[in-house]
Amino acid sequence: MVDLGLGLTGRAQRGSSQIMRSELATTGTSALLQQLSVFIPDEFINQLVPPHTGRGRRSHWSSAQLYRLLLLTLLTPAHSFNLMLHLLPEQRSWRTFARIPNRYRLPVPSQLHDFRQAIGVGGLRRINEFLLDPLLQSLLPQRKTIGLIDATDLPAATSAYKKRLPVAIRPTGRPWADELSRLGRAVGLLDTKNTRCVYGFISARTRFC
Repeated sequence: MVDLGLGLTGRAQRGSSQIMRSELATTGTSALLQQLSVFIPDEFINQLVPPHTGRGRRSHWSSAQLYRLLLLTLLTPAHSFNLMLHLLPEQRSWRTFARIPNRYRLPVPSQLHDFRQAIGVGGLRRINEFLLDPLLQSLLPQRKTIGLIDATDLPAATSAYKKRLPVAIRPTGRPWADELSRLGRAVGLLDTKNTRCVYGFISARTRFC
């Protein structure tokens, strides 16, 4: 969804080769959540997606809290909203990261789906730009190129998996001539039913044991 680990990697020298070594903690640990929590722009996210003020049900959660819950599905082994919310009461470090103090009062999966639809891809890109701006300003002007990872959430092409109506297959050969086939069948049956014997004709309908 957003690359929060930009600028948190260090370099270690080993012999004559230069090896990139990450200073971030292991994914899924509480240490990683503590390191990344300070980089989340809560005020910017709340301004980007203001709370609902019109008619209808109002959310008890701020946009920054819901955004942090979305990040938990990427930073923890719980990669679905249902599983993450099911494990959230027992994971204190997760609730601390999401700024949720009460373990018994939690959002529901539908609220996370609604927030993800409300913020959209454009909103996630604006958060990325907000995080990348101070990083780009701190770069040395002598550097000519830089590679940044864009992990923005994009809409999936789900239309390719929808069921399609069966398409009729056109015959490749020439159609059968029904009149000629019926005429040939009639002549063949006539020869089979009337079999010539010594004293005349005998019918083929006689049953044999």
